[in-house]
Amino acid sequence: MHYLRRYLGVFVIGLCLTSNWNVAHADDTQRLSGIDLSHHNDVSDWSEIQSAELSFVILKATDGMDYLDPTFDDRFTTLKTLGLIRGAYHFYETNDDPLVQANWFIKNVPLEAGDLPPVVDIERIKAPVANNLHGDFKLFLQTLEDHYGSKPIIYTGPKFWEHVMKEHLPSYPLWIAEYGKDAPTIPNGWQNWTMWQFTETNMIPGISGPTDGNHFNGSMTDLHSVLIPKG
Repeated sequence: MHYLRRYLGVFVIGLCLTSNWNVAHADDTQRLSGIDLSHHNDVSDWSEIQSAELSFVILKATDGMDYLDPTFDDRFTTLKTLGLIRGAYHFYETNDDPLVQANWFIKNVPLEAGDLPPVVDIERIKAPVANNLHGDFKLFLQTLEDHYGSKPIIYTGPKFWEHVMKEHLPSYPLWIAEYGKDAPTIPNGWQNWTMWQFTETNMIPGISGPTDGNHFNGSMTDLHSVLIPKG
């Protein structure tokens, strides 16, 4: 997720949903660990990653209306083979058509029961600024929800969200990115975070160089409760 690499801490996913989505644990002992990867991360040994006690791995899939991460297909299949909980995210371009973006993600990302819900990374504004930025973003979210049957996770940063989006979308899970803190800043509207990207310098065996480190705010039972359900 490239915005964080430039600005340190503008990356959020918020989860404070009704029903199974209301995960609100604050106990450090209830935080699971996971990573997110893109083509920027060189994976040298999947067997080492498998034994690294990670609870989930999230991959960059698509960007805008026509970009597919060249590592996504193989890695997405590999994660299933290894039995690791997997997820996929789309980098949302604010100056691109939301329906085209949503359909591009749907075309390329065959999420299944047992996978994390779709993730959307919104962290920057590109010119020209859409007249209906918030409505377009909601249309994108709804299109993914209609297709996959699960509410997407929003990945953003507190500063970006408060200064640009200024929208309350507490029914969607929150993945927040903020480094160097004991706890992340939660944007207005959400009561808690579901995932927190707390570092970009995580070192994992089997991956050359640092990668993003994340926590899930709950137990393994809680994590399973937010996965795409069967049928």
